[in-house]
Amino acid sequence: MRDFYLRFADHAEAHSVLVTAGADVPDALEYRDSGLPKGMLIIKPVGADCDGLVYAPTGEIETYEDGFEYPVTDPVSGYHVNIRMAEDAVLPAGLAGFEVAPKPETPTERFS
Repeated sequence: MRDFYLRFADHAEAHSVLVTAGADVPDALEYRDSGLPKGMLIIKPVGADCDGLVYAPTGEIETYEDGFEYPVTDPVSGYHVNIRMAEDAVLPAGLAGFEVAPKPETPTERFS
């Protein structure tokens, strides 16, 4: 299996492009493992609520009252969707232009 990390301008663009690529997805994008084009195994908008949000460290560190330090994060622009494809399948051409490049070394979410 191969995983792809895509970034769209917003939810509407993600939905439109995925439907055009042949995915049968509801208006409110969510985890999907059926109704997908041949070779596409899973579509999953990133985020616990499938909100497509990815956060990245700003480089700043803040400290809780108990002294514990933590990195400050901000949302990364766009609506992020992960796709798992069968090993021998090709990502539909209409999705290739939305791949995050370079591929994230430490993706926010991975398929298990």
